[in-house]
Formats: sequence, structure tokens, C-alpha cells
Amino acid sequence: MNHHNDLLDRGCRVAFAALLHDLGKFAERAGIQEIDRERLDAHVTNYCPFRDHKYHTHRHAAWTALMFEAVEGSAPDLTTGDVSPFASRTGGVEITDSLVNAAAMHHRPQTFLQWIIATADRVASGFERQEFETYNAGQDRTDTGRNHYQARQLTLFEQIRLAHPPAKGFKVGDLQWRYPLRALSPEWLFPVARKGYEPETDAPAQAEYQQLWQGFLHALEAIPRGHRSQWPLWLDHFDTAWQTFTHAIPAATAFGVKPDVSLYDHSKATAALATALWRWHDECGRSDAAAVQALASREDWDAQKLLLIQGDFFGIQQFIFADGAQTNRNAARLLRGRSFQVSLFTELAALKVLEACALPSTSQITNAAGKFLIVAPNTDEVRAGVQATGRELNGWFLEHSFGLAGLGLVARPASCNDLLKGRFRTLVDGLFADLEAAKLHRFDLVGDAPRVFPVGYPNGPCPYNDHLPADEKGSARLSRDQIALGTQIARQARLLVVDTESSGLHSGGVVPLETAIFGYRVAFTGDEEISGRFAALAGSGGLRRCWDFSLPERLDETLWNGYARRAVNAYVPRFDEVDDWTLDKYRGETGADDDTGVERGAGKTLNHIACEDRQLRADQRGWVGQCALMTLKGDVDDLGQIFREGLAAPTFARMAALSRQMNAFFAVWLPAYCARHHPETYTVFAGGDDFFLIGPWLSTQRLAAAMAEKFRGYVAENPEIHFSAGMVMSKPGLPIHTLASQAEEALDSAKSNGKNGITVFGERIPWADWPAVSAAEKELEQLAADYGLSAGYLYGLLQLIRLAGDRKNPESSIWRSRFAYRTRRYVVDKLRPTERQSAQARLAGAIGERGIARLGGAYRVPLFNHFYKQR
Repeated sequence: MNHHNDLLDRGCRVAFAALLHDLGKFAERAGIQEIDRERLDAHVTNYCPFRDHKYHTHRHAAWTALMFEAVEGSAPDLTTGDVSPFASRTGGVEITDSLVNAAAMHHRPQTFLQWIIATADRVASGFERQEFETYNAGQDRTDTGRNHYQARQLTLFEQIRLAHPPAKGFKVGDLQWRYPLRALSPEWLFPVARKGYEPETDAPAQAEYQQLWQGFLHALEAIPRGHRSQWPLWLDHFDTAWQTFTHAIPAATAFGVKPDVSLYDHSKATAALATALWRWHDECGRSDAAAVQALASREDWDAQKLLLIQGDFFGIQQFIFADGAQTNRNAARLLRGRSFQVSLFTELAALKVLEACALPSTSQITNAAGKFLIVAPNTDEVRAGVQATGRELNGWFLEHSFGLAGLGLVARPASCNDLLKGRFRTLVDGLFADLEAAKLHRFDLVGDAPRVFPVGYPNGPCPYNDHLPADEKGSARLSRDQIALGTQIARQARLLVVDTESSGLHSGGVVPLETAIFGYRVAFTGDEEISGRFAALAGSGGLRRCWDFSLPERLDETLWNGYARRAVNAYVPRFDEVDDWTLDKYRGETGADDDTGVERGAGKTLNHIACEDRQLRADQRGWVGQCALMTLKGDVDDLGQIFREGLAAPTFARMAALSRQMNAFFAVWLPAYCARHHPETYTVFAGGDDFFLIGPWLSTQRLAAAMAEKFRGYVAENPEIHFSAGMVMSKPGLPIHTLASQAEEALDSAKSNGKNGITVFGERIPWADWPAVSAAEKELEQLAADYGLSAGYLYGLLQLIRLAGDRKNPESSIWRSRFAYRTRRYVVDKLRPTERQSAQARLAGAIGERGIARLGGAYRVPLFNHFYKQR
């Protein structure tokens, strides 16, 4: 094994020990009965603080030591062979520095490795010295009276305040929302009301933990045994399993500490920090007694041992919406392929940085919406590796995209004290500033980057992206890969990432991409048997990652399939049952925006999508309704301010948790929700804080409203967190970049005058008014059915809406009299005498008062929807 791989394996073991330092909290709260009580008592004596010579606190540390063996049986070998930097438990030497001891001794650290994990634990929590001493002496009980079995995790969203942030934050008793103690699924991402959920007694509280614990142990058995030979590969799988079952377990429940960070987010931050701190000390040769004393006394906590590496993919929209002569022919597959490719580029760029720095996947704290954050040691070797990787990434993007897209890479040194509560906000401001500066220094254009590309077009431009030259196959490799991606994500479930020197990606059932990306080969595989076939490739180290990107079939389905998971898959509408009745819906209306036929399992084209809101005529003879698309684009309002100022006491773990949770709504919940409730909608991209969807013109309006309502619940009904969105209706043949620019303009309109709203048909509507718009539409449909309202009468209402809204027009106020006159004329001419009075009253109330007077210009939306339904 070479030095680089050896360093990576040792870092993985440090990360694993730190990741599981609070394993005992999980196990103890499960109330496991089948244990060796004598061993547990001995562990309590060894690992737990003894207070006032009377009692032991933080007994979870003893449980960490006791239950470690329940996990390590599924892990790479930790008992024989090389387990460095820890001591082997079977090597006949002093085992004080074993991996188990390093994990469990974080409340009573003594050795260097134990102090590394203990320091990382305290820094991740943002504890100042005195604050930690108070916590370390505290009892496991919140200020609501709930003990560590009963307390459920708070949501950070409920605590965010932008207008008037509280100086000292909230008390636990003031917060009314809790996360359900369930395995990760789209449904269980949402908080629930504390009242009626948080247990008041131990038995039901422990029963929830017991079910979760058993699920976790069973999940570990699903990781392919052949992947245990490679620490980086196996740890990536384990990280997903750990997240799946600990994302809603409160990390801390001691008095005075709000349980608002999950065990996963805290332990992940601890693992990243511990790995970086160990590497810095190891490479600087500082692991002796003096180093231990400096860590314990915090004498060296101002030393810049950490390097925070940020990556930012720029040019996303330009890349996704690039045009060519035949772009519309393959529009659907190109859109989903390019969107997936952006996520893939970001993941592989992060992997490239991790491998350049010899760091495990757990060092990558965030990855969302084209951005990632990695915690590395601040050493000469790592800094040089980051610079070299940045040049390599830039070179790849210049070669393959001619600068249409790229990835900025910046690094900021930091100390342990920078991550404590008193200084962390300043660090966050610096990280934001670094990314903004990186956007202005793309590709090192004042350095070695080429000003003009030495490229010819002997085969003409690529028909799918006219910036790229076509090769002898008539298109660019990158474009063919995008079409392949757009095809395979609808059929496959996993991605294999292999180094370019390895072979074996051409066996049956494996679909490789043509273009190597940053030195990696990428291939799709779907079947479990096929993806498990690569044990030899894993054993050789050639298989760098195996990622599951499948969508769940149900919203309550646990997101674990035995492999590391990446939320990079957008939902793709596909044909289910196909018969003559279904085909007639599209017949005569669809063009050929790609070559996909209408058959079961095939992906729908945008032309097919445009027909999905058509309805069968009452006489069963044909279909009625406009064939059109609705493009929906939106993002969370004031996101930067939320992260910089929203929390009263931000910490490293809290910021990582907030980023993960914000991303999960769009990247995890939204595609799954679309698959279940809006299967006709493309999620072109969704993640971080933004989304871009294309669907049928009417259903997409319903989806947008459902998203706003669901997001309100997701953020614990906090009125200061919301998103804005813009919608544009169009025929399916319009160029994709035109759809994107029009949707962007609509989004800008939605963010004007207070944000927290949506623009549709050119009307900006606050989300608070949307239920009234929806109710008005239903009422209008009923009136049209009851009284046979003519198109002329309804079209005339548009002029009255315009008149009522023109406040500068002296005649504005007479819209009511004109409405009353037109309505009276209609009921007299069209209805029987016995119906006229009641009809006049209904129309006046529904259209005049609750429509034009109450909604103003927004009433155009019900009218337009009615018109388009009739076409």
C-alpha cells in the first residue's frame, strides 16, 4: 500500500471512531436488556465522569464502549492487522489507545488520540470552556422536564428570526415542534407538533428507540461484504446508514443545552474535525504529552490547524439550458441529463478534492445546489493538493465545455476557537465572502488560462450544444453523455465511480459514459446482483464509490438500500399503462421532441407532458383542454441572511444541520412527492434552496401551491422562512433557454413587493392569498356549470379587472355599476325568470365581491384557467 492510501485508511479509522463516539446515546436510550451488566458497570467506572465522589454522569460513554462490537462486526477488520493510528486489541501491546477507547473516552480523555476526538466533539458543539464544564456536569434532562429517553429533537427552523433575533435564543419550553423519531424517509423529514407526540414516560419513548436501533443493526448487514476491504468505500456506505437512523436523534439532552442538533449532524461534524486535527498533528509531529496538554488547556486553540475548502459550481443555468439545432428534439432527455450531470460534476469534484487530500467522505460536511464544504488539515501538502486539483478541474471544464461551466475552489484557514460560538459568525461571513470572490476569479483568466481555444469544427457544431464541436459521430461526447444520462436515470438505480485505469465496466447490465470526468469513469447499474458483482474491483481499490440514487416508491419508505446515497436524481415522468384511450389523448398534438416512443416505462417527452391536463369530453368523444407547459422556478427568500443571522447561537454542527435540512426538502422530499402525487412533472433541478420544474400548465399550479403549504409545515410554520416562485405558460416547442429566462423574470417579479409569493400569468400573488384564488376558481367553475356562462360574458370581466385596478383613472370606481349592468343583462337574456334573482346575487358575490373586489388582478388566474380548460 502506498503512503497516500495508507494515510487515507488511517484517516477513515479516525473518522469512524469520532463518528461513533456517541453511539452509546443511541443504544442506551433503546433500553437494551440483553447485555452484560458487569461489563457495563466496569465501563461506567472507566469512561464516565464521577461527580462529587457520589455518582457517574454521561453514562452513554460506557454504552459506546459496550455496544461498539455490535457495529464493528459489519465493518472492515478492526481487531487484527493494521488498525493504525490506533493500537490493536490483539497485538499484545498496550491497548489504551484502541479505537474503541478513543471513541468512548471523550468525557474523560487522557491520551493524544482520545483528546483529538474530545476536542473535535467540543468544537463541533461550539462549547466555550466554562460552557463545556457546565454541560459535562449536567444531568440528562431538558428544561421541559423530559429526560434523555423522552426528549425529542427540536427544529432549527422554528428558532430562526431575521427581523428581531432574540439575544439569547429560545428556551426549550417555548418551542412547539419536534422531529419524529423515525428512520429517514421523505415523510419523516417533517416536524410534528410537540403536544401529543413527545412521550411523557420512558416505556413508549424507549420503544421508539428500540425499533430504530434494530433497524440500524439490520441495515448494516445490507452493505456488500465485498466492500469491507476498502475503508473509503465502506465508510461512505456506513455514513448513509448512520444518517438514515440517527438524523432525528437529539445529540444532547443535558440541562441547559437545547436538543436541536441531531446525533448524525453532531457526529459527522466531529468526525470531520477529528480527522483534520489528527492529520495536522501527525504531519507536524505534535502528538506527545505537550500536545495533549495544549489540547486539554486550549493553549493552541488559536493555531490555524484547519482548512475549510469550498467548491462552487458556476454557470449552472447556462450549462443546462444551452441550445443547438436539435436541442428541442431531445429536450426532455437533455434537460434531465444535464441537471443530473451538474450534480454528478459537483459530487465528483468533491471526491477529487477528498482524494487529493487523502480524506474520507465524512470530511465533506455539505454538498447541495452545486456547492460543497470540506474540512481538511491546514498543511503545506494539503494546500498544494487543493491548488493542483483546482487547476485540474479548471482544465477539464475548459477542455470539455469551453468555459460555459466551471467550479471555483477556495480554502480558508481556521482555528478551533474560530468555530466556537463567540467567533463562528465572523467565520461564516468570511466563508460567504470567499465564495463571492471566487465567482469573480474564474479559470484564472489573468494567469495561465487560454484566451482563445485552439479548436476547429470540421464536423460542424454539436446539434445539441452549438458551442461544442461535433466529432465523427455527429455530436459532442459530452452531449451524448447527457442524453445517455437522461435515458438511464429513468431506468437505473446506482452509479459506479471507477478510476480510469480499471476495467470491467462493459459487462452486461452496466452502461458506462463516454467521457471520463476528472479522472474517473462513471457507469450506471441497476440490479442488486449486478452492482454487487464488483467485489474484485472494490478489493483492488479501483471502485472508488458506488452511489444509490433511486427514488422511493412510497413517501414513508426508508431511504436505505445498502449503498451510499446521493440525492441527485430528479423525478422523470414515464408512461405506465398505455392503451388506445391514453394514446388518443396525445394523438395529433405531440410533435417529436425526442425519439422516445409511447410505451410502458418510456420517459415522456415535453410534448406528452403538455397534454396531461386535457380532460375527456362529457360525450366521451375526444379530449378538451389546452396543450401547454408551465415552467416553475423558485428559491428560498433571504437564504444568505438566514444562514448568517438567523440563529442566535450558530455552531459548526448547527450550520451543517441547517444546510442538510434545507437541501432535503428540495432534493429528497420534492422528487419523491412528484413521483407520488404529480407524476407528470419534471424536476429539472431541485436542491439547496431552489428548484426548476416543468409540467402541465394547470397541474403545475396545484403543485406550486402544495409545495408552499408543505414548506410552511417543514419550517415549523415560521413566518420568516418562505420561498418565492415564478411560473410561465408556453407551448412545448419553445426553446428551453427561452423558458428559463421567462421563468427567471417571473421569479424576479414574485420577489418584488415583499417576496413570499408567486407570479403566474403576469400577476404577482402573495402565498397568503392563493387559497382565496383557488376557492374563487372552484366557485367560478361551479357558476359556469350552473348558468352556462358564455365566453363573451367571462372575457368581458378582464376589462372590468383592468378598470378596477387602474386607480389613476377617474372612471375606475364605476367598474361595479358596469359589472352589475352586464350581469343583469346576462341573467335576463339567458336564464329563466325564476333563476334570475338568485343568479344575480350569486354572481355578484362570487365574481364581483370575492373575485374582482377581493382579489383584483389575481382574479385573472381563475379566468385564464377556465378559458384554457375549454380549448
